[in-house]
Amino acid sequence: MEVVNVPPIVSTYRQALHTFDDKHKNDLPTNLNNLKRMMDLLKAEDLGFDKTLQNPETWKKPNKAPCTYIEVFQNSQINMSIFVLQPGFKMPLHDHPHMHGLLKVISGAVNIRAFTEFPLKEAVKVIDFQTRAKHEAARLAQGIHKKRRLFAEITNDRVCKENSETCMLTPTISNYHEIEALDMPAAFFDILSPPYDTLIEAIGPRRCRYYHVANTISSNLVELQETEVPKCFYCDQSPYLGPTLG
Repeated sequence: MEVVNVPPIVSTYRQALHTFDDKHKNDLPTNLNNLKRMMDLLKAEDLGFDKTLQNPETWKKPNKAPCTYIEVFQNSQINMSIFVLQPGFKMPLHDHPHMHGLLKVISGAVNIRAFTEFPLKEAVKVIDFQTRAKHEAARLAQGIHKKRRLFAEITNDRVCKENSETCMLTPTISNYHEIEALDMPAAFFDILSPPYDTLIEAIGPRRCRYYHVANTISSNLVELQETEVPKCFYCDQSPYLGPTLG
């Protein structure tokens, strides 16, 4: 019997589909841990990462965007992608509405600062969520958009490198984060589920919202204010060069 070696990114892709399949939602914690362990081992070469994006000279070219986006795979369940940041560039503070996420640095180093809403809002009863969702849908239908302001606890503030563990976020924990490249170009691979723009029942598409720290309350507690999309944040795109998925 012939033994076929499955590329690590293909195994990770298969595990991600399994993890976020509604049929396995009761086993989500176990499957998430399995997915994290697989991502911990991923290397840039497993994703066919273009090494020219590691070269600081690439980022000095005229009109080069400060961030390059590489789509690895996307369907209605998961989005797999690579972001590459120019030296010193900070991906602005943003949220992940009702989403799980895993982030693995594959090149260079980044500082990740993550926040959790404070006090923590645990999952509410289904009937409460439905009532809130209907109210939110009606408000949005009328064209009303009130910018959010919330207290948040700093739950992660550390440098992550190629040999660092995968960082995780959930719908309630570390759901807001900003990512800053250090003195060299940096790249990270991430998986989000569900993807942005997929529907939240009775509310509408998941939209990425941006924030700034409006007030510092203490060493680990701040007040966040929703803001417009920062003009400094825009991306160009490069093709995915790794093993075929899907």
